[in-house]
Amino acid sequence: MIIDDIDALSVEQILWLLDPSVEGTQSRSKGRQGPLSPAVSPPTNGMEGAQGDPSTVVAGGDPHHEVAEQPRGQSSLVGPGESLGLGSDRFVGATMAGVFEHPSLRTRSAFAGAAYAVGALPVFFVGDEIGIDSRESAEDVAHLLCEHHQLIGARLRHHRTFARMAEVARAYERPMVNLLTDWAHPTQALADVITILEHTRAQPGDPLPSLRIAYLGDANNVARSLTKAAIALGWDITIAAPNGHQFGIEDVAAFETYRELCGSKARVELTDDPSAAVREARVLYTDTWVSMGASGTTEGFEGFGIDEELLLSAPEDAFVMHCLPAHRGMEIAASVIDSERSVVWAQARNRLVAMERLFWLISEED
Repeated sequence: MIIDDIDALSVEQILWLLDPSVEGTQSRSKGRQGPLSPAVSPPTNGMEGAQGDPSTVVAGGDPHHEVAEQPRGQSSLVGPGESLGLGSDRFVGATMAGVFEHPSLRTRSAFAGAAYAVGALPVFFVGDEIGIDSRESAEDVAHLLCEHHQLIGARLRHHRTFARMAEVARAYERPMVNLLTDWAHPTQALADVITILEHTRAQPGDPLPSLRIAYLGDANNVARSLTKAAIALGWDITIAAPNGHQFGIEDVAAFETYRELCGSKARVELTDDPSAAVREARVLYTDTWVSMGASGTTEGFEGFGIDEELLLSAPEDAFVMHCLPAHRGMEIAASVIDSERSVVWAQARNRLVAMERLFWLISEED
């Protein structure tokens, strides 16, 4: 299973990742008869669930399987191989390779915690100690990691490097997860939508709400994955970015293709007016104005920061998100990120929740 971005997952899989206790997302692995609880069996890959209406999913459960209740958003895993009632022990006693060309705090912490939760030992390769395409080729690195480890997570400077390594992993039938590239950040998007549901649904398992997300700033890797997640769930999203930092024609076309594939009614809108973008948005989202590893300045971003003045243009129940690290006083005001309208720390906590659930999903794939 190669997860390079959100669209590598089916809508059914995304729904399971949002709420593993939801009924109607049972495993359809080819010929697989695992000892899975029907209430929590993760669906397989493919677009089998893409044509379904996500808003019709309701809570359910197996009366013969009891799982201790957890506070909303808290990690549901109680120990290696003991969570969610899943029968797979695929990763128990195995190792997982985490390759980090970029510095990382939330992603690396989440990767380590999630690996432990499914019974694996995380092994990290940081900075230039591997020397991808300098000391040895990306393909040779991938070969070695596939020989030693049961899963590869990679945070790489260039998405094309991920694609090259993924071809090797696919040949080995080793799962590989994009932990961030210059093109996409799928594990962040999964944490984001988990957080949004926590703060918009009265109870877990309730129908998906109708809402609009306003993303302000640079239309970057985070914005791209978030947009795809919103499309899959039927949520409208407006990207407010200054000239030269907005999505281009190819991205817009790709979003439309994905929307049609999902059978989604979500609208993706582009604007250079931050006030207009937030006017009907329940979720206000931002990221650093200069993406990691990119060269450039913040010139032209004036007025795109989320501050108290901009919040006056948003609905009273709107809340604020930031994937971190934050530059207070630039893309977000300190008074906003530290306010009651911020869910930034719930969002950061859910990086671990999302990664755990993703590893459980992967563990059940053929």
